[in-house]
Amino acid sequence: MTELSALTPQISVVICTWNRSRLLRLTLEQMTRLDVPAGTTWELIVVNNNCSDDTDSVLAEFSNRLPLVRLLEPTPGKSHAGNHAIREAKGEYIIWTDDDVLVDPNWLKAYVQAFAEWPQASIFAGAIDPWFEEAPPRWLELAFTKVAHAYAALDHGPTGFDLSHDKYPYGANMALKRSAQLREPYDTRLGPRPNSGIRGEEMIMARRLLASGSTGRWVPEARVRHFIPPNRQTLAYLREYFLGTGEVLGMLGRNDTGERRAFGRPLWLWKEVVSAELAYRLGRVFQSPENWVDAFGRANVARGRLKRYVSGRTV
Repeated sequence: MTELSALTPQISVVICTWNRSRLLRLTLEQMTRLDVPAGTTWELIVVNNNCSDDTDSVLAEFSNRLPLVRLLEPTPGKSHAGNHAIREAKGEYIIWTDDDVLVDPNWLKAYVQAFAEWPQASIFAGAIDPWFEEAPPRWLELAFTKVAHAYAALDHGPTGFDLSHDKYPYGANMALKRSAQLREPYDTRLGPRPNSGIRGEEMIMARRLLASGSTGRWVPEARVRHFIPPNRQTLAYLREYFLGTGEVLGMLGRNDTGERRAFGRPLWLWKEVVSAELAYRLGRVFQSPENWVDAFGRANVARGRLKRYVSGRTV
């Protein structure tokens, strides 16, 4: 492995991490089982986003087992860490995953094959299966397909196709040409950081690239499993997720429809909060979870939009 890592990599695999050393160890252990295609050289970049746990010790354990490149990004926020990795990566392609993911042994090979088959494409998306630490509550089992995106679960089926504005990759399992990411880095206003539920940095980046003419492919053979701990199997977690989604839409989306305003915000947003909240509360009594969870999401997205409302459109 030492000889391999001394070569100029063709592929850069990137993980940005913050205080998840226990899960990171599992992620890296699984990386050692990858089937690396003959003739492929690669590097594994792990960006320490100012961790205060024993992340450095975990990385040291794998320094002779993986072609590891260790970076430190002191500015809090996954987008800052991701942009640091983009600047330092040596590969023509960057494959992204997370510090709470188990990759399939065939994962790297599937992407390398897709790069060869679709050289004109700049964006690639793979499947993400949920990895529950404990059995989820019954309401979440019933409603999971409605909220799968809140858990970065993604499966568009066994057949490849061209990506589009409404079918784009999730950050736990995606790949891009480095040249594309240099043109369209992550928006540092977005993305996980301490005390912030705002997400959407990968979605915005991918949509901007697709809107500007880049093409993408769904790669069903590139599969990973994404960890879901018990504290995310709650309505409190979903509330935070949907509020964050609403904040992104409030910051970057189209908010004005010409309607009247109340307290400086469009009246339709206030109406959406009230109507969706009422539908959720009644639904909890009279409907199954796959119905009321939709209203729960809409109410909290609208609240997030109210919180971060910006007039007009900026993206």
